[in-house]
Formats: sequence, structure tokens, C-alpha cells
Amino acid sequence: MVITEEQYLLDEGMATLAEFLPEVGIRIEHTPVKGVQYDATLTLQVGENRITLSVEVKQSAKRIVWGQLLNQLADAINPTLLSDYINPVLGEKLRTQGINYIDTVGNIYLRVETGGLPLVIWIEGRKPVRQSEERADHAFTKAGLRVTFGLLAHPDWANETVRTIAQEVGTGLETVLRAKSSLQQRGFLKEVRQGEWKLVNRKALLDKWIESYATRLQPGLLLGRYRLLKDKSIADWQGQCLELPQTQWGGEPAADGLTNFLQPAEWVLYTRQPAREVMKQLRLLPDPENGPVRLYNKFWPHDEPGNAVSPLLVYADLLISDDPRNAEVAQKILDTHVQRLLD
Repeated sequence: MVITEEQYLLDEGMATLAEFLPEVGIRIEHTPVKGVQYDATLTLQVGENRITLSVEVKQSAKRIVWGQLLNQLADAINPTLLSDYINPVLGEKLRTQGINYIDTVGNIYLRVETGGLPLVIWIEGRKPVRQSEERADHAFTKAGLRVTFGLLAHPDWANETVRTIAQEVGTGLETVLRAKSSLQQRGFLKEVRQGEWKLVNRKALLDKWIESYATRLQPGLLLGRYRLLKDKSIADWQGQCLELPQTQWGGEPAADGLTNFLQPAEWVLYTRQPAREVMKQLRLLPDPENGPVRLYNKFWPHDEPGNAVSPLLVYADLLISDDPRNAEVAQKILDTHVQRLLD
């Protein structure tokens, strides 16, 4: 795998399985072939029977993006999540979706077949002795995420000056320097020839950006949640008049615009306007608990044309959503609008 911390976590997970299942032979069978999104394949030798687990490794279960996880384990054989600590709430959610899990603390849920018979291994209630602190990673801090997003959206910026990148993403020079250094250390930014740099392993970088964006940057951008007046419909998003380009669609409406494959049940909008102006414009009422309309501050300084934000951000919005139907649409957007930025 690209990220060495994930390989370390995979080894730790194998050691945990070996500790609790001493009579089961465990090994890494192979790393996935091209086109497969999960991280590794494990085989368990139970007597004369071999069980295959398709494993997605997440360094921190606190930063799991649900739609992303579903896509990474789509069509996998015995889909399995491996992470640092899976609490009972997340464990129940995973079991409901038919996803096995293993954590390094010793919580294990495997529901598989062996020799044509069901086999269930379920160990729960173990808690971490202490939470390890994540080391500073300047490509994925709140400010660094802006730099990383800019490079993903514009891969040619890898050869721009630090000052140019700082102006484009709206951060300081030091933030850009630290973010680029972090990306180099992680193997995402490489010097391919003297003085020529290239952003590599972009899909893995995008996955990590989405995980960090969902927990570190996006929550602080939320201006509020709202609902429509009773005579208005969420499905009628195209009939709304936005103050373009200051306010643009994200999430499900933008995805519908890109694919014509999704009837929105929620709205996501990104704006540079005061929230009260957008409320007046769209006739919104505050509903902080259950409002289906989420309004976010834009985290980039320059507006682009069109009524929707970058497909990269639309893709992220769908994966961050708790609605499982959005994972399929996210994959369509990845294939048709995002993949060209990752090749």
C-alpha cells in the first residue's frame, strides 16, 4: 500500500487476529489488482477450509466517511474494515451493512462461510488503553487541506511557485511549504525530473483528503441548517435562482446536474454571501436539528463559473452523506468527471 501507516495497521490487525484466533492460519494473500479499491486481501485457514477477507484499512475509525467505505468495499468478498478502535455504535452500523470488522484492540466481528456452513466470530467490549495522538500532518490540517484540494483540482500547480499556490488557495506561504513537504514525505508529490514535480497516487490522496475534510474542515464551514417553506419542494432545486457565482450547488443537487441520476432529498450549497441573504433568496427557515438544507462557507478564494462547485467536492459531499444511495452516484461522478484529474 502507498501509506506506510496503513501497512503497519494491517500488521497490527493480523497480530490481533492471531492472538484471539490462535488455531486459525492468517496471512496476506495479495494486494488488490488495479481497479479494486480496498487495500488488501487476507486469507484465514480454518481446518481444511480457506476464507478470503477483502480488507479496507482506516487509520482512525473516527474519520470514516461512510459512502467512501461502501464504495471501497463494493462487490468485495467478505468485506471487512480494519481500524484502530471500533466502538459499539459503529460496530452495529457495520454489522447492519454486512461488513465485518477487526480493530487492533481486539474487537472482532466476522460472519463468513466455511465448508458451506456459517461461521460467526464476535468479540466485543474491549476498549483502548489509551488513544495514540496523531502526529502533525501539514497536508491535512484545516489550512493544509485547502492546499491539498487545490493541487488535486489543478495537478499542474505542482510546478507553480509557492507564492502562486498560496494566492490561488487563499493561505499563507508557510502553509503551502509545509503541506508540500508533507505530501513529499508521504510519497504523493515526487520530483520526476530535475525541477519538475508531479502529484502521484492521486486516488489514494483524494481518499485521505475526503476523510480529513469530513472531520476537520467541513464542520467549521457550516453556516446553518434550514428547511423550505411548505409550498416549496427539495426536488425543485433547478427552479431556484442563486446569486452566481457567489453561491453554488454542492451535494445532491450538483450530483443530479452532473448525472441526471439522482432526485435530491437534501440540499448542500456553498456560498460567499451572508447566510441571511441566501435565506431570503431561497426563502429558507432555520432548522438547526433536522433541516434538509445545509449552507457552507466556501473555503476557496476564487469563484469559478457555473451553478455548481468542482466535481471533486461534489464527489466528496456524496461520500460524506449518510444516504447509501449516494455512493452509487458518487462512483458515476468519479468515473465521468473526477478520474481525469487522477490519471
